[in-house]
Formats: sequence, structure tokens, C-alpha cells
Amino acid sequence: MLGLLNTVLTRGGSLLTYVKEGLVMANRFLTPPKLTFPAQGSAEFDGASDYIQSPVDVNSGTLSVGAWCYYDGSKSLNTLLNFRPHQTLAISLNRTGSNETYIYIGNGTSWLGVPAISATATEANKWFYLSFTADGTTSKLYIDGSLVGSYAGVPTGMNTDAFPIGAVSATPVGSPLVYSEHLSGNLANVAIWNRALSSDEINSVMWKSYEALSGAESNGLQAWYSLDDITSPAASLANMEQLAADKEATIENKAAITAAINALS
Repeated sequence: MLGLLNTVLTRGGSLLTYVKEGLVMANRFLTPPKLTFPAQGSAEFDGASDYIQSPVDVNSGTLSVGAWCYYDGSKSLNTLLNFRPHQTLAISLNRTGSNETYIYIGNGTSWLGVPAISATATEANKWFYLSFTADGTTSKLYIDGSLVGSYAGVPTGMNTDAFPIGAVSATPVGSPLVYSEHLSGNLANVAIWNRALSSDEINSVMWKSYEALSGAESNGLQAWYSLDDITSPAASLANMEQLAADKEATIENKAAITAAINALS
């Protein structure tokens, strides 16, 4: 399974083996259901140079993409991911500064609809779960597990080049990679399947870690990027609490520990 442990974040041309920065997702959910597990953290993208170069090869118009997304509203052009060549599939957040998610679908040469799917269902400075599916006939967009848009067409012309997460590579196949439209925000649990997930599957996997996926949910899974910020103090507290719960233990003087960790966050 590619992409599980070998995530590489490119920051200003340098490669970092593990993501070390990120918001704590539990602090971003102000109303239930509060996501405290499995995603304790996320990867922060600076909107200028950060992206993840996926090693996964995708060459199919039948696929699913899932991710927890957060954009800060500072840019009107943010990219979740883009498959080369440019006119194949791109998912953009806040495309016109109108808090919308846009799906661009093409055949490798031109866009089939610009945009193919748009939905006024996202909001800056709030976490949401985005899912895109293509079953060979129809493409669908889900936000927080609910269908918000569809298109009678699917992306075609995908090739076996690696693709970026958090930026667009609008260069033709065989040309040097040039990146733009960098995401200013955070991502977690970015996953790619080579099949179209059902609505029930989407509503199940969005709350799970990779380890918690059922065998059926793992079917066709090409990559899973948890992007947890395991180094953040708040994530450490959450991990402590989870471990204590698993061991049926009690954390002594939790208030003092929480205050100390919050001071470091």
C-alpha cells in the first residue's frame, strides 16, 4: 500500500520526511460530532510553496477521493489535488473567493465542463469532509457525507505520473513540473481509491483512521495520508487520553496537565 508512511512534504524545495506542523482538528470542531479521533492533527500548507508529491499511480476514470479540508480564506484559489495532465481532474477550494468547492473534469486535452461540479457547501475557517467519486458514468461531490452535486461525465486521460496534493501542476506530460494554486490551509486523512465509494461507505470512512477501516472499505484503496500532527502538544494530550481509555486508566491531575499543554500550544 503506497503513501502510508512515505509521505513527503515539499517546503520551498526542501523535503521533509514527516509532517511536523498542523492545526489540531479537535479544536476546530465547535459543535458535535467533534472529531477527536482518528484525526488528531493535520498537515499545514502555506499557500505559497507547500505540496505533497504522491507516489501513487492512478490511471482510471473510476475512483474516489476523500479528505478532511480546511482553508483559511486568505486566497481565492486553493487546490486539494490535481491529476496530470492538467485537463483531467482538479479539485479546487474557494475557487472564486465565494466559499465554494469546484470540481474540474477533463479528458486529458480539454475540460468537459468548467467547472463540472460546484457547490456552495463549504466555508472558510471550518473543517469539512470532501468526497469525490466517479463510477465510470457519473461523477459526484459529497460534503460532510451528503451529496451536493453531480455531473454526467467522468475524468479520463489519466496517466501514471505522480500527482500533487495541495497544488496544481498544469504542465503537459513530459515537461518539467511547475506548481501553482497552492493550498492555504490544512488537510488530513487524504485517501484515494480506484473505485467509486457508496454514500454509506463515505459516511463510515470519514470518521475512521486507516487502521479502523474494514476489509471492504480498504478494497481498492491506493493511498491514505493521515497527516496527523503527532508532535503537537494538544495531539499528545489526546493520544494520552485515548491510551488511558484503552488501558482503563485514570490521568491524575488532568486539569494541571491540560493547562500546561494549552500553554505550549
